[in-house]
Amino acid sequence: TNSGPPSLSALRELHRHHVHSIPIESLSIHSGEKIILDISWIYNKIVVRRRGGFCYENNGLFLWVLQQLGYQTQVLSSMVRNRIIGIYGPPFDHMILVVNLEGRRWICDVGYGEAPVEPFPLEAGWEEEQDSGVYHLLVEGDEWYMERKEENGWRSLYKFTLEERTFEDFRDMCEYHQTSPSSIFVQKSLCSLQLPRARLTYIGRQLITTEYTKGGGSVKTTRKLTDEEIPGLLRDTFWIVLSGKLIPKDEDIVIPKTHQSVRFMIADLLVKLTIVIL
Repeated sequence: TNSGPPSLSALRELHRHHVHSIPIESLSIHSGEKIILDISWIYNKIVVRRRGGFCYENNGLFLWVLQQLGYQTQVLSSMVRNRIIGIYGPPFDHMILVVNLEGRRWICDVGYGEAPVEPFPLEAGWEEEQDSGVYHLLVEGDEWYMERKEENGWRSLYKFTLEERTFEDFRDMCEYHQTSPSSIFVQKSLCSLQLPRARLTYIGRQLITTEYTKGGGSVKTTRKLTDEEIPGLLRDTFWIVLSGKLIPKDEDIVIPKTHQSVRFMIADLLVKLTIVIL
């Protein structure tokens, strides 16, 4: 732990060290453990029991650490974009942090698998290559979009506004993400850890290794797993030993009814528009 005064170099080191040592995981949900939005509980789970967590846990712990070290922090709500249907989740879908430091503001996010590995300047149009990819901040009105470079262009990861929130504001969505069939964390037993220029991801009954190449490219390899192999893999690869029995899961994400109605409405409009044009 860096005990010196707040500095950008120390913040970068803390952020990078967090993402390289604490996995993003949903294993509690698939091994009979309730996730509680409480810093002492999260500290015990991640630090004492050597686990990981989803965004509210990882970013919640990082928020507490930064506050203890004297950093000026803010909590923001963001909405994650669904890769399949292109629709953003509800408010408080994802939690991110902003740190005011040395005359600039920095996005800190240690709870999202594809996010920057180091703090990212909160500046419109900023583009930067990091270990995990090339990122860009797009601003439209009061909405900010964190984008990641793909082979066919920029892809939005999530969007957010600068309205300040509190850690407690995420309580309902923390419950939603561990109970709703529309939540990726309910549909998939997963554990993912960032490495230097690579990422290791356990999901369901497979292990995915992603190597990041210069300019935003990536190469993936997948290994199938048996149920018997999974506990040993979690122990040896992610240093995780669960207290309950894990039930592996990798199901398709269910689109919420509100999103389905929007989807059908758009499809219906497109059909009518086509008829008018023809």
